[in-house]
Amino acid sequence: MLSMTRKTDYGLVAMAHLAAPGGGSVSARELARRLQLRVPVLMNVLNRLAHAGLVRSTRGASGGYELARSPEGISLADLIEAIDGPVKLARCCCEDDVDDVDRCDLEGSCAVREPVRKVHEGLRGYLQQVTLAHIASHDVPIHLGFVRGAAAVDVLRVAVDSQVN
Repeated sequence: MLSMTRKTDYGLVAMAHLAAPGGGSVSARELARRLQLRVPVLMNVLNRLAHAGLVRSTRGASGGYELARSPEGISLADLIEAIDGPVKLARCCCEDDVDDVDRCDLEGSCAVREPVRKVHEGLRGYLQQVTLAHIASHDVPIHLGFVRGAAAVDVLRVAVDSQVN
């Protein structure tokens, strides 16, 4: 099953809160209280987001965390990669220069490698185009016309249609 890790989920919730109108700068302690999260866990997530340049922190009495870029300039792929590393649908979707330990044993003879890579590219393209602004406004585009690659669009359309029906 494909799902975000709990830390990515927390990061998305925290960033959506920061992107909301009037979100501004907020301390980690206050943000944790509002989101009902443990401070150490949230601090770990915020540190990863800050390291990736998605949020910035200001020290001091009136300091806190705020978005480092506009919500329109932060993609869901940016957030996922900041916390969990590169988005991968399967092991064969890795870059060609990965260690042999990370390679799939079936990679050389796999009959579905290329179709899975196409789906991966479509999914990654979609995650790059869904922004924090979409998430924060509760207006995530479901139409798949902007996902790259016709095969990826068809596969994702089938997945969406099966969810709707």
